[in-house]
Amino acid sequence: MKKKMILDIDSVGDDILAVLFTALNKNIDLLGVTTVAGACGDIRQAAWVALHTIELTDKDIPVYVGASDPFSPQASDSAGDPVNFFEEVRWKFGDRLLEFNTPATKPSTEAREEHAADYLVREFNRHPGEITLVTTGPLTNIALALEKDPSIAKKIKEAYVLGGAFQTYGNITPVTEYNIFADPEAANIVLNSDMKITLVPLDVCENNQFADSMLTRDHIADMEYAASGNKIVTFIAEKYPIYIDVWREYFQLGGFPMDDVMTAALATDEDLCRYSEPVHVEVELSGKLTRGQTIPFFGYQINKYPQRAHKNVRIAQWIDGKRFMNLFVETIVSGS
Repeated sequence: MKKKMILDIDSVGDDILAVLFTALNKNIDLLGVTTVAGACGDIRQAAWVALHTIELTDKDIPVYVGASDPFSPQASDSAGDPVNFFEEVRWKFGDRLLEFNTPATKPSTEAREEHAADYLVREFNRHPGEITLVTTGPLTNIALALEKDPSIAKKIKEAYVLGGAFQTYGNITPVTEYNIFADPEAANIVLNSDMKITLVPLDVCENNQFADSMLTRDHIADMEYAASGNKIVTFIAEKYPIYIDVWREYFQLGGFPMDDVMTAALATDEDLCRYSEPVHVEVELSGKLTRGQTIPFFGYQINKYPQRAHKNVRIAQWIDGKRFMNLFVETIVSGS
């Protein structure tokens, strides 16, 4: 039986690959895609990118436009643009950067009129205990849905949330990961709900210990060899070499990290990873460098924290990268 899934995305590089993976995977029934501004920055662009990607798959999957701003907007103390760091690598890549996060044109299909948060409330109430939620951007839409109807937390079969950093450095401040940093209040609401949550942090996504889980030119060549002329493979082959190069140059990674695809893949095959025992994770809501930090209550402390009894997540800690990338390549080649 196919797993019913809703995918909540902010429509940048690996979100696109996550849409392709979930739409084409024979074990997933992708009920809908909801969009949040997040890394894309423009909620209209987020929806347009999602719609174009779904058109590429020839599937009929609805898109619902969600939040354009954080749950509780606050001025950021960070320096620079957290997403578009072009100027720091322009010396090496020049005009090739025009291929990176290219603005989408108006698609031939349109997003549904219903707000993403309303759709989430409706769908989880309609199929209680049946739908897996996968989030790959800031958690604003999910927090808004919980605010409208807190009961849906127990009606979601399980949630796989891309976010946080524990053993590795953050990608915004030294201790914060983008999705949580972008809307800490929303993340705090979601993590402290009654949802069954698996947190997928940078530890397993953007860590060279798991470099075999990253997209490389070899993977693209394998797809081209297996499905020459296929429009989805051609799209990936044209679009993603610059992503591979930028992440290798700027972040010193072995390839392009597949954070979003990995989060969706674990929802279909949890044995791809090893996980922590359930633990309470708190989101820090203040601090110049720490706002958005995810803090796990491991170990023993003299101070007593009653909230640690609420073991709200398990954390992905190790991934079988080779098997994961084989799954991705096979899904794209066989499903397209």
